[in-house]
Amino acid sequence: MEQNFNIESEKPPFTYKRNPLTQNAFQIFQWKEDKGDYEPVGDYTLIDLDEDPELTEKTVMNIVSSLNGRTERILDLKNLTSERLLFNIVDNKDTEESDHVTIMLRTHDGMGVSKENAVLKIEKGVFDGISDTT
Repeated sequence: MEQNFNIESEKPPFTYKRNPLTQNAFQIFQWKEDKGDYEPVGDYTLIDLDEDPELTEKTVMNIVSSLNGRTERILDLKNLTSERLLFNIVDNKDTEESDHVTIMLRTHDGMGVSKENAVLKIEKGVFDGISDTT
């Protein structure tokens, strides 16, 4: 029991907060040991302004939980939406032109074409070492 308490009280490698400069957006931060502080490494910006803000924040919470390797904390969002969340990488992360990877998230209701939901821009290397199953 004490070991779980220690894990819970440690600073997580990743955290998030609302972006104070952009409405419907969140910043993702990573703990940088050399700086002794969290540094911004990504942005999650909602495109579909019809989406419930509670669902948007819970989606960001799930992304951060995955980045932290805490899959047991992934929230089940089925009660908030009937749509599936899909994604595709917009830019090639092997190019030297950008220091970020851009991921387009889309929603699909099972009929017709998916629609753009949000954009996740995150520094290259953040996903390195993270399991494909998380």
